[in-house]
Amino acid sequence: MAAAAADDLAAQGAKIAAATDDVAILAAKAGVKTSGVAGDDLAVGAGQISGISPNRELAALWRITKGSARNKIWLGALLLIAGHLLPDAITVALVIGGLYLAYEGGEGLLSMLHPSPDTVIEPPMSEDEKVRGAINTDRILSLEMGIISLAAIGDVSLSYKIAVLILVGFVMTVGVYGLIAVIIRLDDMGLALARADNGLKKKLGYRMANAAPIILKILGPLGMVAMMAVAGGIITHIFHIEFPHWTIGLLGDIACGTIVGLILAGGQHLLLKIKNSFTAGT
Repeated sequence: MAAAAADDLAAQGAKIAAATDDVAILAAKAGVKTSGVAGDDLAVGAGQISGISPNRELAALWRITKGSARNKIWLGALLLIAGHLLPDAITVALVIGGLYLAYEGGEGLLSMLHPSPDTVIEPPMSEDEKVRGAINTDRILSLEMGIISLAAIGDVSLSYKIAVLILVGFVMTVGVYGLIAVIIRLDDMGLALARADNGLKKKLGYRMANAAPIILKILGPLGMVAMMAVAGGIITHIFHIEFPHWTIGLLGDIACGTIVGLILAGGQHLLLKIKNSFTAGT
């Protein structure tokens, strides 16, 4: 009897190990697909923290991190329920989310190429306003991350879907906001090293301090490219467009997302101009 119990225990352990491996593989697959959304989340989060008092940056970031975790929990549950009741809902939501990301990227690209001369200088936002804005934006990105994750892992059991959403959500939240914490404190760490007696540490410290504002400056454009890549990837996936190599595929996804985004954003601007012209004429 003891031998049979040991065999059962070993069999259960093997099943758990196999399930863990399966979840890890599925989560890695979903993580690759959602990396573009994570890049955009990184850019948005770092941008929202910028301008907050230095002694409040980490506290504000912690509030945003907790808000992001809550977003992923309730949105993940909502997606699982919707996917169970309406199996095609994930695909529809994926398409809508992809078009939305393309539009947002196209709007940002148009703003960069043709800045409005009538831009109104907005008053600086308070910490609470910045935190709320970051959490609201994260809500959209977390929803897209969950949709892409579920679409990437395909038709698997409910327990696998839950495990993958939890694992991907945890890694992305800790990874994104942990990296933001490093970036916003990079100048402080650099200045601390710059005070060292060691010449190498001093040189490294000055480079770190000088790199911080540059990194923050390039995060916005990089986030936009990531957004275009995610949107294009969704569109090419829906229409079963295949590329011969992943590098060509990445460029194709970026190009597809950019074209669709410019069409959507440009069309919206055109409709507004027509509406304004019609209103002025009447």
